Amino acid sequence: MHLAIRVNIFFLEHLYTETMLYGGSTMVDQTESISRWQQHTAAIACGFLGDWLEQRRNPLALPMQFIADGRVIDPLEPAVSRPGRTLIVLIHGLMEMDSIWEYPQAPGAHYGTDLSGPLEATPLCLRFNSGRAIHENGAELSRQLELLVENWPREVERLVLLGHSMGGLMIRSACHHGRHQGHQWTLRSLDCAYLGSPHDGSWLAKGAQGMAGMMQRMPRDYLRVVGEFIDLRSEGIRNLSRGEVTPPDIEEPPLLPGADHYVVSGLLSRRQEHPVNALFGDALVHEASARGERRSGWSLTDTAAFPGVDHFRLAHHRLVGNQLLEWLA
Repeated sequence: MHLAIRVNIFFLEHLYTETMLYGGSTMVDQTESISRWQQHTAAIACGFLGDWLEQRRNPLALPMQFIADGRVIDPLEPAVSRPGRTLIVLIHGLMEMDSIWEYPQAPGAHYGTDLSGPLEATPLCLRFNSGRAIHENGAELSRQLELLVENWPREVERLVLLGHSMGGLMIRSACHHGRHQGHQWTLRSLDCAYLGSPHDGSWLAKGAQGMAGMMQRMPRDYLRVVGEFIDLRSEGIRNLSRGEVTPPDIEEPPLLPGADHYVVSGLLSRRQEHPVNALFGDALVHEASARGERRSGWSLTDTAAFPGVDHFRLAHHRLVGNQLLEWLA
């Protein structure tokens, strides 16, 4: 692996270790801040090189975990204060943490908490290593959901899965794996909402891939080094550039039959017809890709586009929250 990457990983590991060693002696608010730094350091490192970190058993490689009220939930013994018959699972995107879902100026409030009252549901957030191959994360998510539903204190009647960006691709992957493995969670009443998910790939990720290839073909050694540096990216990023949710030897699956599928897309400009929207979409994903327009045999329950809402704000915007309430509540 390139020396610069090794240096960066060493720095991230050092930062993570230092905050672990010395965080406990600080005041409460400082400790919480340090904990956030640890989490975001790990999330960014995982996004870039999560598959490599996992192979090395590096402590920065995040395990897949369900989070409720800031606590990790064991799917074998899910202890929550008010277990509902409906579960809402929020799945973040590349290099993100579950905090991406929180409304600005409203810590702890997000789409899951909005829906929990009308649906009498329990909201959970998923935390995971976003640098792993999407099909690997999707398969693990399906297994974890099966354990969670099987051991939930009450019978689970409905599942609502909300995925931001890569999180939406993970939902598709988990549905494919769960259906073929006969997992019972796929037979519950199921709603899947994809928020800015690049079903046909992300133009930015595709651009990085193209740039890497071009630089590696250059005659100058230093330019080829730049190309190699750009090309050092995780399998998760590579999957994102093409919208891949299954292994290379498996044909892309259709949307899970029997479930409702909703798409939310964002646009940079508040004016729908502005050229910047056609060029850049929500900054990372074009509207056509968010709707999977190149996918064959897709039947979406409903779609909504939000001019003036960029890619990251799709995860915590009140207009999007209101739309989800209208669809799901």
